[in-house]
Amino acid sequence: TGWGKSLVYFLATRLLRHQGAGPTLLISPLLALMRNQIQAAQRINIQAATINSSNSEEWSIIEQQLLAGSIDILLISPERLANQDFLDNVMMHIAEKVGLLVVDEAHCISDWGHDFRPDYRRIIRIIQGLPPNIPVLATTATANNRVSQDIQAQLGEKLTISRGTLTRKSLKLQNIYLPTPAERMAWLLEYLPQLPGSGIIYTLTVRDARKLTNFFKKKALNPPLMMVNLTMNCDKN
Repeated sequence: TGWGKSLVYFLATRLLRHQGAGPTLLISPLLALMRNQIQAAQRINIQAATINSSNSEEWSIIEQQLLAGSIDILLISPERLANQDFLDNVMMHIAEKVGLLVVDEAHCISDWGHDFRPDYRRIIRIIQGLPPNIPVLATTATANNRVSQDIQAQLGEKLTISRGTLTRKSLKLQNIYLPTPAERMAWLLEYLPQLPGSGIIYTLTVRDARKLTNFFKKKALNPPLMMVNLTMNCDKN
């Protein structure tokens, strides 16, 4: 986190495209993350598009743009690799032209990873079906040694692991043990008004996020924060 993983494959894409390579295929697990990445790519003049369950009305246009060579990066979810129409209408036509394959949040490949996604296993078959000279990049901010070794074992022994330090001067961690939801809510009610700036509160479910939001409203507490539940926003179709 914070090392500019996205910038690595954005810049690589620009360089490869300048040399005449085909589009980058980027596999990403979250639809919300895809939207952010598309916006980031556009800011540096990279033409990015996605085919997922939320934009089916755009599929035919995007497919035509891909065939015309006007898209630099195509973002898809791992579930899309199980869709036969996508394999027939898109992958069959661009497989030989892909300039770079990127597996984002690569820890999802490993069953030792904290967000293991079985659909990520299909990526291995896609790699095997691509020309052997196509570069593959896997990025993640949450892989320990065991996860890294598992990713390497699955993607191939030629995979070179490059890791940065997890130490960041801008981050401070503190753990406070509060055994019950009531105690945690009481702590937030007392200390949030004393904290400067804005922040994020993570909850396990949407229901918890709404419950905590309503609690704050009843107590007339409106701090500048965001409630985020940990449910995966993935492409189911």
